[in-house]
Amino acid sequence: MSNKVTFGLTNVHYALATQAEDGSWTFAPPKRLEGAQEITTEAIGGSTQVYADDKVIATLVSNSGTTVTLKFTEIDDVFKKDIFGVLEDVNGNLVEVVNSETKTFALGYEIQGDIKARRIWYFLCTATPSGDASKSKADSIEANSITLNITARPIESGNNLILRVIAGVGDTNYPSFLTTTPGLPTFI
Repeated sequence: MSNKVTFGLTNVHYALATQAEDGSWTFAPPKRLEGAQEITTEAIGGSTQVYADDKVIATLVSNSGTTVTLKFTEIDDVFKKDIFGVLEDVNGNLVEVVNSETKTFALGYEIQGDIKARRIWYFLCTATPSGDASKSKADSIEANSITLNITARPIESGNNLILRVIAGVGDTNYPSFLTTTPGLPTFI
């Protein structure tokens, strides 16, 4: 049975990805990302109708990945260093280096629901550095949020192009799904 409702966002993790000379990928142990507030995903792709004999004879569907928008109360400094190449100077200042290479990573998170409490890993993600945003205090204090724009693309596994893996309560790997190194699925 599938979820009828979903709610919540928790247990956000990332794992650095490294590509070998042969094109294969390995992942580092996951690190927790605190302060996640909201996530939205949208497929990259679409469909095209093929017409012949005055009717639709086929629908061609493409799926090239997903765009992920992730809002945080603040983006963790360790993430900034790991992914965006931000450096720390001798004074403890964070230094944004514009010619640093942005790293690829896996993104994992949990969405609650009425049955499954799904946990998800997207394998090959790249993020766009975010800007700063703040506003003056007024009669009431409103927390700022920082948005991280991520593109998740498929990873090759044999003849398959895999975008993400979803685990639910009861799956054998569910308890350790987000805390162990992400791995490509093995099929039956």
